Amino acid sequence: MSISFQVQQDYGVAADAVLGCDLPRYLAVLLRVAGIHEVSVSERNAAAATAYALAEESVRQEAFRYCDGEPPKWSELLAPLKAPQVAASLFRDACKVGWADGEIDPLELDILLQIAAELGLPNWQRDQLLGAVAEQELARLKILTLFA
Repeated sequence: MSISFQVQQDYGVAADAVLGCDLPRYLAVLLRVAGIHEVSVSERNAAAATAYALAEESVRQEAFRYCDGEPPKWSELLAPLKAPQVAASLFRDACKVGWADGEIDPLELDILLQIAAELGLPNWQRDQLLGAVAEQELARLKILTLFA
């Protein structure tokens, strides 16, 4: 499966915008969300799944430089990612990473709300994305329990 096919499947009409954005920054946001506490295996896997769908190895490696040393402030990291389709896609992906361990705790929620504000997402869109990802992730976890 080619990268473009997978991205089209995951991002629909936003695929070209996402592929054309500053992907190292996009992926760095997901890495930082995964590391809000300590990176859990499920959160790392969620961030990695998006990284592998969107970018080649060199781009993934470049994302790590935003996490080395003193990381940039959220406003600086997110500044080039405010195009509407990119912002909505990034926020959705960040929510998926946050939910990967089965819940969003208060600190994760605060950071996700900060990300949404920095990206300029309207409250209605932020709330719809938060709710849709929560439903999707809870359904995923429920399905996984059926295999146990």
